[in-house]
Amino acid sequence: MKNPDPKLLVRIAIADAYAAAVEYVKLPRDRDTLDECLHFKRYVKHPTLDHRAGCYTDDTEMSAANVHVLLEHPAPYMRLMFADAYVRQFRHGGRRKGYSRLFQSFLELTHDGWQFLKEIRPDSVKNGAAMRAVPFGVLPTIEEVLEAATVQASVTHDTPEGRFSARAIALMSHFSLYEVRPLYNAAAYCLTYLPKEDRRFQQIFMEDWPGGPVTGTPAASVAITTVHAVTTLVRREPSLMAMLERTIRWGGDTDSVAAIAWGIASPRFQGEVLPDFMERHLERRDSRTGTSYLLDLGTRLMAKFS
Repeated sequence: MKNPDPKLLVRIAIADAYAAAVEYVKLPRDRDTLDECLHFKRYVKHPTLDHRAGCYTDDTEMSAANVHVLLEHPAPYMRLMFADAYVRQFRHGGRRKGYSRLFQSFLELTHDGWQFLKEIRPDSVKNGAAMRAVPFGVLPTIEEVLEAATVQASVTHDTPEGRFSARAIALMSHFSLYEVRPLYNAAAYCLTYLPKEDRRFQQIFMEDWPGGPVTGTPAASVAITTVHAVTTLVRREPSLMAMLERTIRWGGDTDSVAAIAWGIASPRFQGEVLPDFMERHLERRDSRTGTSYLLDLGTRLMAKFS
């Protein structure tokens, strides 16, 4: 691994927590919140959702769960490993808000991985499998990256959109960690190594995201638009903060887009100086879930696979 990054999860969490303040906000109603976020002075509370300022969402929590699987189990990774990890991490985080309403209710009533797999309907075409796929980039071979990303996607998003989006994000993460070529080449890397099943989505690697809210459309699910937007960010923007600002201005599923983009790009921007509050006030300084916890996970992850 050429670019090991112990702060990988910390960076995912910061982007997630910061951009969550403007997830699917409506203008002009929420203009004040949007403007405040663009000043980058402090964490801001979402104007309507019941989610505390500075706390991350399911994007980070499920990414951390995937890290636990990678740390605690040898390959091959199985669906039950991931299902167990998602239930445990949900409880570890205090049953935090930030999941979709239906999935939150599902987790509240689920006791273990066996029950999870028995009762889940893994037919989602949304971006949940992609949002937690960055950690798989640490795996040493492209084959292992694709296999692990696919297995974890199948737990909740066993659809062409879900599998593709997870594989694409994991591949870009692997490129960032293991290659020295500029991130601009991440799209070509995906085109080279994604399986034939994913060719139907390859156009998003050939054109930049046109701007505007990153949401599902009649032509593409939010899994596809998320990968499209993230690919544009990591190829075009010169810094993590530029990626975050661009994501906020676009709108839509801001926390997922920002968290994924920062997770992919973080190994290449380890020297970037971020505003002090971003690490200091993450998770309201809760040592069980905040910066120190995520840094420990990231450090152990890099040590295992470096």
